[in-house]
Amino acid sequence: MSNKVTIIAFLFCILAVNVSAQIQTHGVFSLPSLISKAIAYHPSIKSSIFLEDSAQDDVTSAKWRYFPTPGFSIRQVKASQSDINYRGDKRTAALSFSQPLWAGGAIEAGLANSREKLTIAREATRVVQRELALEVIRAYSSWYDSYLKKEAYGKSKKEHDILTVRIKRRIEQGLSSKSDLKLVTSRTSQSGASLNSAIIQHENSLRNLEELLGLRLDPEVLIKDFYIIEFNDGMERLKSKALLIDPQIKKNKAEGRALQAELRQAKAELYPSIGLRVERQWGDFTSSKGSPQDRIFLELNSSFGPGLSNLSSIKQIKHRYESSQSKIQDAKNKIAQQIEMDWASSESFKGQQALLLTSLENIKAVQKSWYRQFLAGRKQWQDVMNSIREVSQLEAQLAGVYAATATVNWRLFVYVKRINTVLNPFSNTKSKTQHSDKALWHPSITQTGPSIADTVLNFAFPRDRIEDKVTWFADADTHQKIIKTVQDNSFSKFIKLMDSWLLGKKSPAKSSVQFLPKGEN
Repeated sequence: MSNKVTIIAFLFCILAVNVSAQIQTHGVFSLPSLISKAIAYHPSIKSSIFLEDSAQDDVTSAKWRYFPTPGFSIRQVKASQSDINYRGDKRTAALSFSQPLWAGGAIEAGLANSREKLTIAREATRVVQRELALEVIRAYSSWYDSYLKKEAYGKSKKEHDILTVRIKRRIEQGLSSKSDLKLVTSRTSQSGASLNSAIIQHENSLRNLEELLGLRLDPEVLIKDFYIIEFNDGMERLKSKALLIDPQIKKNKAEGRALQAELRQAKAELYPSIGLRVERQWGDFTSSKGSPQDRIFLELNSSFGPGLSNLSSIKQIKHRYESSQSKIQDAKNKIAQQIEMDWASSESFKGQQALLLTSLENIKAVQKSWYRQFLAGRKQWQDVMNSIREVSQLEAQLAGVYAATATVNWRLFVYVKRINTVLNPFSNTKSKTQHSDKALWHPSITQTGPSIADTVLNFAFPRDRIEDKVTWFADADTHQKIIKTVQDNSFSKFIKLMDSWLLGKKSPAKSSVQFLPKGEN
């Protein structure tokens, strides 16, 4: 008894471990997770993040302009004995600190310009992330299309192989002519060619997807986490969301604000700046017995450019600003047009999917019916094979519709959700929402603590507000029906059952049980 309890407990532990492993690995290869892997791996993202760091350093440099500028100088002179201006020390040294008191708004404008350039760099990173996500979506949809076509043509090839065996048996029994075998062989070769083409497309699509992610992928594992995103919102709401968070639009707006700050800087150069300089000097060229001297200067400086160049610079900045405003409107038009086209395509694909599924169901019923009629002598082999070819063609069309639906729906998803968070794998449960708040960073970039200089600046300037992270969420729908539609081998099973049934009728001594397929007369 104790041994049985031990064995049951052991099996239960194994089952628990397997269930835990399935829960932990579920969704690891969903499309959102693949996009996250690509963003974490791809060199283009790393390059953009380094540009962000450079822009952040420029903000730090702009903040230091509020602080005193230290200066230290040493001068040594060799003058003639008759020069009355240099009868003292031959060497002098001076230490000074210059503090700007008023610069016409140039320092504030410089800091604002640097901050806007940091925003530009961050939004540029999001633009690169979005473009990479769209590449992954295209590659993923292409792979899915090739996977379904490979399954469809593989099933067609299998059915033709079964028919080849069947027709050879009928020829041996004198029930069919050799021309039937030639026809079946020809169709089998055609289905084999289609299958080979689908296999090549599948392998190429998989390699393309692996290149974007930087890792090897197993198609059998990859297909388990596939699903097509769905939206409950209407087109206008999706469009408003996309226009609100689009990184390209935000980048263009930040460029406009940066030009406004640059314009304030250029106007400030038309005014003199006022500063305070504190200096201590050691040594004196006029007297060799002088003690160190302390001085305080109130300085008025101007930095007029050559001629009227400052006015020309102001005019040039204004033209660049007008150009940036046109870019904003152009980006809005492109996003709105993209959302409208993708939404219309998504709705159209839904209708195509319904029609193709209905056609596929009907042609499968016709396929079985014609096979039964062929056995009864009322149909030819060509009719049976035509029905097989029509099924494979419809399944291939369905594969294209499913892949196109995945492309446009996921593209809509990327346009209406931010790409500044790591995505947790979604389950295939409908209307389930998941969240994550981890920031995206390339694994090779280490985040160090603040330095002493950073501590000083953070004390003098409140830390710049970081934009709140917005997570992606989705209404996930299962893809099991899609896969089952393509992988359903009911016709192959039907043929085998019919063969078994007919053999049973001809050889009753071997089998006294006759099987009639369920639901058929």
